[in-house]
Amino acid sequence: MPTPEWLKGRLEVCCNEEAFIHESSYVDEPCQIGHGSSIMHFSHIMANSVIGSHCQIGQHVTIHPGVFIGNNVRILNNTLLNSGVIIEDDVYCGPSTIVAPLKYIRGEAANISTIQPTLIRRNASIGANTTVAAGFTLGQFSFIEAGSVVDRNVPDFALVYGNPLQFAGWRCECGQLIKFTIANITSCSRCGKRYSRQSDTEIVQLRSGSTPHDSNIQSRSTIRKPQSDY
Repeated sequence: MPTPEWLKGRLEVCCNEEAFIHESSYVDEPCQIGHGSSIMHFSHIMANSVIGSHCQIGQHVTIHPGVFIGNNVRILNNTLLNSGVIIEDDVYCGPSTIVAPLKYIRGEAANISTIQPTLIRRNASIGANTTVAAGFTLGQFSFIEAGSVVDRNVPDFALVYGNPLQFAGWRCECGQLIKFTIANITSCSRCGKRYSRQSDTEIVQLRSGSTPHDSNIQSRSTIRKPQSDY
């Protein structure tokens, strides 16, 4: 796959000297691996990929060309990331996570070369044996239970599970389940962070002292409504 113009100059022929790469793994050139990152046994990092700093790449992991991984990301054993995956900082990918190619892919070369970007936003957690269909967004601080099949966008802070994918509630930034009753504003029982419910598929986190009408709102979800109801 040719290197995009905007990426030229950002790839290095060799990895950072402070990165650890086990001798049984293959790292194709050119690619970039940040300092403090580690790649364990029998993994394959293909050309034109970017891995940030302090990442942990487990055993038997395959990362295809054109995958971009932020900092402090954990990708556990047997994970497969197809081309076009963008992973922001502090994401957890459990063992055997698969980001699958196009839903309607055929064997012809013209179709194989087609890429649908998949965005996994910061601090998202993906449970073991989860399959993510290409072309969707997993929101920040979202939590996908083990064994799920993700075939739609997942809102920020959402807890989802199963196949077909079902909505199970909301999790705070700290991981605690948060509940809304009649009111559309609630606080986390563990850390006290406040949230406002904008709709059935969107909540936002409020900074201290803000209201839903303030311009001080942070962490607003920008993904579109799911394709179908959970």
